Amino acid sequence: MADLGHRASRIVDQRPDVVHARLLELAARLRGEAPPIEAGTQAATILGFSGPVAVEIFDRGPSRIELRTTQGRIRGEAAADLAPADGGTRTNLTLALDIKPQGFAANMMLGVALRTMPGVEQKVIDGLETGLDDLVTELAKPDSEWDASAWQPPGIPAAG
Repeated sequence: MADLGHRASRIVDQRPDVVHARLLELAARLRGEAPPIEAGTQAATILGFSGPVAVEIFDRGPSRIELRTTQGRIRGEAAADLAPADGGTRTNLTLALDIKPQGFAANMMLGVALRTMPGVEQKVIDGLETGLDDLVTELAKPDSEWDASAWQPPGIPAAG
């Protein structure tokens, strides 16, 4: 299979319950504000659809949140695992992301795409690492500075 996945961990200077609530806010924002896949683009061809990206959010309790896309030939799955650190005053946050082709043709398309675009896998991983660093900084903000609607992940175009 031509799955593309990455897993990384960081310590967030914030309690696990606060990180959990904030991640749910950001996940809801992602579901509502993800830029649509434009018809006729390379992304639409590879993914097999155009229009809004359907995202499901699963709150599995205080230690895990899962997200997944629900349409297209290639789908994304993400999970955030949270564990108390330093006596519960900080949070160990582990994020996992998997890009999964749905079936033989999608597997071939993703495999070809990865082979014909040199360095794309590393660029995706580097982007995820940069985004995670930025997310950790955002999640650690004190309550008076937290604003879920203000965070813009690096490298992702603003909606609207």
